[in-house]
Amino acid sequence: MSDVWLNIVMVFAFVLIGGAFSGAEIALVSLRESQVRALAETGRRGQALNKLLGDPNQFLAAVQVGVTLAGFFSAAFGASTLSGPLGEFLIARGVGPGLAEPLAFVLVTIMISYLSLVVGELTPKRLALQRAEGFSLVVAAPLNAIAKLFRPIIWFLSSSTNVLVRLLGGDPEASGESISQEELRDLVAAHESLSSDERRLIDEVFRAGDREVREVMTPRTEVHFLDASMTASRAARQVADSSWSRYPVAGRSEDDVVGFVHVRDLLLPTHAAGRAATVGDLAREVKRLPGTVGVLTALSGMRRENQHFAIVVDEYGGTDGIVTLEDLIEEVIGDIYDEYDDDVTTDNDDPAEGPHEVDGLLNLDDFAEATGVQLPEGPYETVAGFVLAQLGRLPVLGDVATVEGRTLTVLELDGRRIARISVGAAPQPVDETTAEASAG
Repeated sequence: MSDVWLNIVMVFAFVLIGGAFSGAEIALVSLRESQVRALAETGRRGQALNKLLGDPNQFLAAVQVGVTLAGFFSAAFGASTLSGPLGEFLIARGVGPGLAEPLAFVLVTIMISYLSLVVGELTPKRLALQRAEGFSLVVAAPLNAIAKLFRPIIWFLSSSTNVLVRLLGGDPEASGESISQEELRDLVAAHESLSSDERRLIDEVFRAGDREVREVMTPRTEVHFLDASMTASRAARQVADSSWSRYPVAGRSEDDVVGFVHVRDLLLPTHAAGRAATVGDLAREVKRLPGTVGVLTALSGMRRENQHFAIVVDEYGGTDGIVTLEDLIEEVIGDIYDEYDDDVTTDNDDPAEGPHEVDGLLNLDDFAEATGVQLPEGPYETVAGFVLAQLGRLPVLGDVATVEGRTLTVLELDGRRIARISVGAAPQPVDETTAEASAG
């Protein structure tokens, strides 16, 4: 009887070894590259882990060798050592000898399979997923040793796998697919430890990554240009009531921007000519950006170069508008208001409610966030552009465009530009039967 118990312990030990390999596999493949890099800096075990994961074919083959050998020994050893005593036990209980032996073999196989599934697969994999980093650090060194010990076998298995992958149209050298933006958004949404503010900030970063500078710039028609030939004292009087701190300096035309000046340059000119200096004399070199450059790319570049102001250039080389570092930062963290800023929307907290009054220059994404109305994509960047596209002509006060059961009414014009728009619910069609009944 003592031999039987020893054999049971041996079978259980083989199952546990197989479970360790199964857990190692799921823990290793679940680690992100950023986690591996961080662990590699923690010490020797982290470096061993980084080395192991540097060759996926090697560690996967090593794991499979371990799982296969453990499974083989548990099944073979268990069937050969436990089916005999179990058969004798069944015969003693009245089962015929012709049936007892195969029945004992089947029962032993079922029990070992159950142990292999629960103890050798499901449980270790679930635990490894919950503690992926710690589990990986523990198994990295043993797996490296096994990989060296079975190097010829692993090389043969890896080579055979590569040949089969090529035959099936795959690339043996390719790594797993990178995570998509939508998957990353889902991960953020499902991450319970993130606060609502953190989720909102991350969502703003995603949105900013999809946008171009021309969508967030101040258009040329709204920019206050200073003539390069103007004296600093005259320019200072012109900008005295303005809320801007930096102004583009125009030469022959607004397409010929020679630089920019800060309001301090006008009030405290450092040029030898003093207040008699021209704006052109005080102009600083200005950064230029194509309108198609991404918001995050532009933000990184301006921060790196310590630039706060840039001219946005269109496809023809002309001035399309200006963008500031604050404009780009607002795309990431949300609007920043100071004592000179006016909110472009009303104080209505519920986008579904109305009416709303918005600036015509509000871009489509911000308009959707403020009003809950998603305007269709088209050859325009702003809500004013959408209304113009709907009208098909120059606007007049009171013009109305309809979208998704809402009306967009022109409230204010600045020259030929739509300055303010009211967003309200579209009138519901009157039911003829109800109308006739009311008339009767």
